[in-house]
Amino acid sequence: MKILGVSGSPISNSNTDRAVKAILNATGLEAEFIKLSDYKFSGCMHCLKCTYTNKCAITDDDGPMLIEKAREADAIVIGGWTPYSSLDSRTKAFMERCFANRHLKNYMKGKPAVSVVTHAAPEANLELPQAASMGQNSIMYYRL
Repeated sequence: MKILGVSGSPISNSNTDRAVKAILNATGLEAEFIKLSDYKFSGCMHCLKCTYTNKCAITDDDGPMLIEKAREADAIVIGGWTPYSSLDSRTKAFMERCFANRHLKNYMKGKPAVSVVTHAAPEANLELPQAASMGQNSIMYYRL
């Protein structure tokens, strides 16, 4: 069994990185860690071509390789952070692009997944949205 760990944080050895790696290490299984800031890719363009092929039509970036890694993994750990009280754009773009895995053959169906969200918004500040909850919901309702 192989687990893919993904971190959307651009910060070197970030809290998100360390949390994702701790989960990967705790499994004792073969694992691969991906730091999304090391790759060049954009979000989904909603062209819907993947609905006929299970392959993303955007091929001039690292997206297809990342999509394939998610497809091949037996389980996935998605780690994001919440700048500006919302899930970070890299993690969101990664999840959007992985929608190519869902159509004809739902390669992601039934795949075990774990989400990790780090944030620095103090809970006592009632003027801020609950950043961690918002980030967690973005990943949880992504519906791998």
